[in-house]
Amino acid sequence: MKRKIVVIIIGTLLLMQALTTAAFALEVNDVAGEFICNCGCNEILTSCEMECGKRLRATIKDKIRIGMGKDQIIQYMKVNFSEALLAAPEKTGFNWVAWITPFAVVILGGVAIEQAIRRWTGRRDEDGDGGGEGKAGPAVDKKYSDRVEAELKDFGW
Repeated sequence: MKRKIVVIIIGTLLLMQALTTAAFALEVNDVAGEFICNCGCNEILTSCEMECGKRLRATIKDKIRIGMGKDQIIQYMKVNFSEALLAAPEKTGFNWVAWITPFAVVILGGVAIEQAIRRWTGRRDEDGDGGGEGKAGPAVDKKYSDRVEAELKDFGW
């Protein structure tokens, strides 16, 4: 009886260990998603079906097979195939420019558009209430206002 319980416990532990290892196993696509193909197709390595993509995935598979982790494989690929293989530049050193530039361009573009619109519409007056007075001043506005009033009277309004 004791022997049967020991066998069941050992069997359960081995089964649990096997299932846990399978659940945490690193797959090729987990790592390949971090790279673009180096043949010039500019596809993520997981979706490149060209020969070079297959070779790079095979290299990743070999590294997983020998027990390397994701970070170790990424470092290996950077050293042996260049940092240009990374799908996203690392957030260190000069690469910060690649991360910051798109946001800076959008913000600066928004400010430039806002300034252009202000110039085109002619800032009405300094307190921002519009006031009905344009750049030309009250004399010109009065002239056109009087003309509109006269034409409206002609139509019987």
